Amino acid sequence: MVLILVGAGFISWWSARNEAQVEHYVQSEVSKLVPRFISDPTSIETVVVDPILEPILASTLRQAFSTSTELHQKIVVTVVGGDDSLYGDGSATHVAFLQIDDRPIAGLRIICESASDPLLIAGGFKSRVEEVNAQ
Repeated sequence: MVLILVGAGFISWWSARNEAQVEHYVQSEVSKLVPRFISDPTSIETVVVDPILEPILASTLRQAFSTSTELHQKIVVTVVGGDDSLYGDGSATHVAFLQIDDRPIAGLRIICESASDPLLIAGGFKSRVEEVNAQ
């Protein structure tokens, strides 16, 4: 019985540690995404799961950059596990929120199982800029 509890505890610890590493990796990669896109718009071709998402992602990243520039604020990326309940279909492993001044500007639905996997974007959504500028 003790062996089972120790084994379960180890699995739980390892799983939590692994998830934290993946979230940190996703945060790091998404933080690089906006500047990379601004200097080379074709860079998003390698991170989308389907080319049909490229215009949506491009628009989302452009909005985040222009809002950041307009408000003279840095883009901060926060990552949560799972898919977005409003915009998702359950296929994303994480959602990365692009925030300015603690307000969400956009969200990216991410597929990434481990810190050694390539980050893939399964979708994106924008917050209304008017709401952000009014606050």
